[in-house]
Amino acid sequence: MNSESMNIQTASIHRSGRAADSRPRLQFCGDWLTEIGFVNGALVQTLPEPNGLALKLCNENILSYSELVRLTREQGGALNKAYIANDRCRRSPTLVTTGKHLLCGGLKVGDSLIAKYEYGLIRVRRLEENVRIISAAKYKDPKTGEYRPKVFIWGDWLNDIGFTPDTLMTVASEPGLITFTAYKDPLIYNEIVRHARANKMQLVQVSYKTGQLTNATIINLQGTRIESAGFGIDDIFHLKYEYGVIKLQKLDPGECGF
Repeated sequence: MNSESMNIQTASIHRSGRAADSRPRLQFCGDWLTEIGFVNGALVQTLPEPNGLALKLCNENILSYSELVRLTREQGGALNKAYIANDRCRRSPTLVTTGKHLLCGGLKVGDSLIAKYEYGLIRVRRLEENVRIISAAKYKDPKTGEYRPKVFIWGDWLNDIGFTPDTLMTVASEPGLITFTAYKDPLIYNEIVRHARANKMQLVQVSYKTGQLTNATIINLQGTRIESAGFGIDDIFHLKYEYGVIKLQKLDPGECGF
């Protein structure tokens, strides 16, 4: 997921290698890497930073490779090369870095990350455990033929916070904020409906999608509620949650440590 205006990507730390000697692994893919200079064979210096990493392009103005290696090691970093992945589906620019230098940045396997990039530089920060980053997609309104925004939230993590399939929830929107609230028994359906109408909320049911590629719990919201909060197609959202409540606001990179 990305935004041309904000130059944002999301990623996560995975495990590389066998369990006995596994290492944390970070991977970025996509044509956006080429656009910021991370072309096939490009030399990249990865350095730990507080709560994250900095990945710097080193192809230009290298006076001494051995000196670069020495300085990188002194700072707890690593050198890697971008490459073009070659699989059955596509050939995509890819950048992978693995090893203890990820741990030095305060990262661990399973962490969700946000990355902000510009030419020659990618900065990575770890998200709080109850925060996710998503973007608004679009759908074609069958009545008007116009494209309008939709928000698609999915994953088994929704079950852990009370948004299980078939759960009824209210959706409240105000300028700059959308709030999802889950309601479970023993609340009576009619009471929820009255509450929603009295507070001008929308009622939505959590669903479950089964497919060839994914089986997951899903929240799908589109159209008026998103627009009334001032959000549009391709907007990136800072999603913060606790049990039974999800709050959606437009992303401010400064809140993520940039």
